[in-house]
Amino acid sequence: MAIVAAALADDGEGAVALLDPLERRDVCRVAVRLAAMAADALLAVAEEGGGGKAEALAHWQACIIAHESRRDE
Repeated sequence: MAIVAAALADDGEGAVALLDPLERRDVCRVAVRLAAMAADALLAVAEEGGGGKAEALAHWQACIIAHESRRDE
């Protein structure tokens, strides 16, 4: 949860510091679990809104592009 909180606060360095003591395999497991949780949340939101997987993926891509454009500023 602390890794997610750091990431949401746009504190990449803080998230890295939390992951740093872990072995590579454990870091990979954390990344996969977080990706699965994000995918589940996106699909749930899309289904609640009457959409499906394609809509969720389009929304996800738009969010990533918006997030990256803010980082470039």
